[in-house]
Amino acid sequence: MEEDFSKYNGEGTPLRKAQLKMLEVLLEFDRVCKKNGLTYWIDFGSLLGAVRHGGFIPWDDDIDLSMPPEDYRRFKEIAAGELGPGFVLQTEVTEPSSQQGDGVFKVRMKDTLYLMGYDDLSQPYSKGIFIDIFESVPTPAINRKVFSFLARRICKAHGFMHYNKRLNFGNIVRWFVFPVSYFFFYKLVWGAICLFSRKDCEFTPLPRVLYGYPSPRTAIYPLKEIAFEGHLFPCPNDPDRRLRDMWGDYMQLPPIEKRKIHACFISTDTTRDFQGSNL
Repeated sequence: MEEDFSKYNGEGTPLRKAQLKMLEVLLEFDRVCKKNGLTYWIDFGSLLGAVRHGGFIPWDDDIDLSMPPEDYRRFKEIAAGELGPGFVLQTEVTEPSSQQGDGVFKVRMKDTLYLMGYDDLSQPYSKGIFIDIFESVPTPAINRKVFSFLARRICKAHGFMHYNKRLNFGNIVRWFVFPVSYFFFYKLVWGAICLFSRKDCEFTPLPRVLYGYPSPRTAIYPLKEIAFEGHLFPCPNDPDRRLRDMWGDYMQLPPIEKRKIHACFISTDTTRDFQGSNL
């Protein structure tokens, strides 16, 4: 018997309303990219959702996209003049207090609210419902265990240094350890690997890698289209290979206790829910 997922995002549920807002942001992003000839594709959890569910993973509350470096930079340059009035670009430059960092940017919807556990309500950066756009950079194909070892250490060190941490003894010690770890594993070890290896794959920059493994460029290009929530969007040329690189047996559903959303709180209309709020 096929599982009923309506308990997560059935029509009219708060999560489904939020997902439909995210879809609006994606459609606006897609419009700007098509108008300006920019390349992007649905990736990561959103690609998994498209293949396995025809849209969102039922308990998912974000959209993940990837762009090659030239298009990634170009979108950030033109977004202010191209995005509709209900949307805002969030990068490490446009909103420094967001601590967005390089390697990923967000397009957010105004008059909505999406709060994560690390969000700082004292800072004025945009906190609306969003989509994530990751830079996809040339990457060497190395042993998977070695890649995972480096990615875990680099991403953990980068995350600690990038986001504000509470002042305690453990974090004081980490402030001495993680910068050294980041420099050694990312700048020296990974830098040497990239310098002396052919970059036949593509992936998110290592400081942004939480899981998965780089895919061959032939598995990504030329792009195809895939149905996502009733619309066609660009996707990798070989979605099966891309998803196997990310999760292995991706058609196996996670146990119920691991089906969790990222947000602590979401509002799809702050003009109604928070009259006078400036978040």
